[in-house]
Amino acid sequence: MKSIRMKLIISFLIVILFCTGLSTYNYYSLKSMNNQTDEIVSKELPLLMSNENLAFNIAQSIALSRAYILYGDEFYKSEFEKNITLGKKMQEDILKYDPSPEVKGLIEKSNEWQRMVSEEVFNTYDGGYEGLAEGILTNKVEPIANELIKSFKELSKTRQEGILADGNDILNSGKTSQIIGISVAIAALIIGLAIASFTAEAISRPVKKMVKRMNAIANGELSSEVMTTKSKDEIGQLIRAINTMNTSLSSMVKQMVNVSDHVSNQSEELTQYADEVMAGSQQIATTMDELSRGAEEQAHASSSLNETMSQFAQEIMLVVGSGEDIKVQAESMLKMTDDGSQYMEKSISKMEDINGKMKHSLNLVKGLDSKTNNISELVKVIKEIAEQTNLLALNAAIEAARAGEHGRGFAVVADEVRKLAEQVSHSITDITSFVTDIQNESRLVVASLDEGYQFVHEGTDQIQTTGQTFENIKNTIDQVGTKIEEMATSLYNVLDNTRTINESIENIASVSEESAAAIEQVSATAQQSGSSMDEVSRSAKTLEDNAAKLNTLIQQFKL
Repeated sequence: MKSIRMKLIISFLIVILFCTGLSTYNYYSLKSMNNQTDEIVSKELPLLMSNENLAFNIAQSIALSRAYILYGDEFYKSEFEKNITLGKKMQEDILKYDPSPEVKGLIEKSNEWQRMVSEEVFNTYDGGYEGLAEGILTNKVEPIANELIKSFKELSKTRQEGILADGNDILNSGKTSQIIGISVAIAALIIGLAIASFTAEAISRPVKKMVKRMNAIANGELSSEVMTTKSKDEIGQLIRAINTMNTSLSSMVKQMVNVSDHVSNQSEELTQYADEVMAGSQQIATTMDELSRGAEEQAHASSSLNETMSQFAQEIMLVVGSGEDIKVQAESMLKMTDDGSQYMEKSISKMEDINGKMKHSLNLVKGLDSKTNNISELVKVIKEIAEQTNLLALNAAIEAARAGEHGRGFAVVADEVRKLAEQVSHSITDITSFVTDIQNESRLVVASLDEGYQFVHEGTDQIQTTGQTFENIKNTIDQVGTKIEEMATSLYNVLDNTRTINESIENIASVSEESAAAIEQVSATAQQSGSSMDEVSRSAKTLEDNAAKLNTLIQQFKL
């Protein structure tokens, strides 16, 4: 990767993907559990109750038809017809939830049985053939009714087993969701901390190294070893730029030392020449040739020194340009650090969104727990129906006992009704246990999601800490920029002094030319020659002072 920005984006994208995956998995897992629970509450339980009630309705219809045949009381026939109407309503409810061929066949058989009771048994009895009607009821109608009751019982048992299987699936889904949720939350927290630590260390370590080097350069230490890096991002580019600046400064200072020594030597020679000229003004005639040669050599040396100082000024300008480039790089890095801070703020916002989704998932599971409480209420209603059925069967048995021999068949039906009520009671007990298990597992899932919610909250705090680290990095880069500006100011001061030296050298060259002309005209005016030598002496003194200032500036650097 060649960009700090891409490193930050990819690092935070990994953490966000982990958290998004966890939220998505929890959402679909809870949605599946809710669908299965709704299936049980809205379809399977009503079907189970309808099957049980229809079986009880058939048994009650048998008892009422038997009572009508035994006693001839129209009340029992009327109750039978009401019971048949209620049974048809139950049949419609069953077909609404389960229109399977098996259920349709049982309902058609039940309708056929009802027709046989009405047309064959009751019509025969009403025609005065009581014995024949009782025989049809006992030998033909009751076996079909018992078979229907048995079939509906088996269908109820199948429904009950299906409810238990769906419940086990919900429990298994809850356990799986709990394990995966905790695992992914822990993994996301660990990976997020690792990425944040690695990214902060990868940025802060080279920045500290650069700050240390820039402080050393600002203090004049140019002899440090070259910083090495394999990074190709903005930090690596800045390290290489600092190395280049350090090398350029070192080379420039070395050239400044040579130029300063040369200027110092030339100024000493020039002072000596001027003193000799002024002291030997009376011997001008005899030393004219020697002084002329000295003036020519001085002019040549001044010209050479002027060229050297011009080259030196160009080198300083290059170093100043390098300093400006480094400043631009530092400003670019500061901008990228600001971008990193903005991405960090976006990551904090995403973590807060994930925090809200985890809280929403927790509320959904609590809603599931509320639905299981509704199932418990339905089970209580079924239990009350079973108890009333048992009481009705007991009353029917008492009535059959009072009827004696004629009530024996009715007693058999009453016993079947009692057994059916007991089976319903046992089924209710099993369902109650199953619903209790679902409630317990729902509470465990609530606790697990609450724990995952805490993990996400801790991850949010860690990302905020990383954001503070980026703020510290930004402040450090600001300090680097300040040091670079101070160094540029020092270089501009050196450039100004160099220009002053160039002006002094040009003055020396001009004075040397004037001295040569004065030597040629010395025979005309000795006073003019003395004045020129005095000016040369002052220029040499100025040059010597400037050379001393230059040496003072150079001594601030350690090569």
